[in-house]
Amino acid sequence: MKNLLYLFIISALFVSFGACKNDDKADDAWREANTDAYEAITKNPAYQALQTETGPTGVYYKVIQSGTGTEYPLQTSNVEVLYKGTYYDGTVFDSGTSGSGVPMELSLGSLIRGFSFALQNMTVGDKWEIWVPYYLGYGESGYYNSSTGQTIIQGYTTLVFEVELVSITLYP
Repeated sequence: MKNLLYLFIISALFVSFGACKNDDKADDAWREANTDAYEAITKNPAYQALQTETGPTGVYYKVIQSGTGTEYPLQTSNVEVLYKGTYYDGTVFDSGTSGSGVPMELSLGSLIRGFSFALQNMTVGDKWEIWVPYYLGYGESGYYNSSTGQTIIQGYTTLVFEVELVSITLYP
């Protein structure tokens, strides 16, 4: 009976390790696909590298519509935006507010760095497509719902946002 229990435990370990190996392959494929898509955008002349005073950020964007605003949000600003978030392949991960026409108020200080960098370079009325590399998004570990344990955004994910800046509330 004891040997049967050991055999069961060893079999379960092999199955677990095998499953991990398959997950690793899937993770590697996901990482490679995201990297390839991001690299393609960096070479596409329709997209510009977002620059800050200290140099490039790693965020790329394409202007869809130019606004008429003259002020830029600060990191401490709240903004109202219409947006949609997708993966590199166009799969929607956050339908946001672009379909409803009702803007969402966001605090720039609470956003992922890449999205915040982009918004700080937009004026009211600007509409951009923004590509955020994983290291300015949710990083290597991704984003998961801690209460359910469900993965929301996988690690190494390149995020693509279509965002329109509707208004800015500036704070000192």
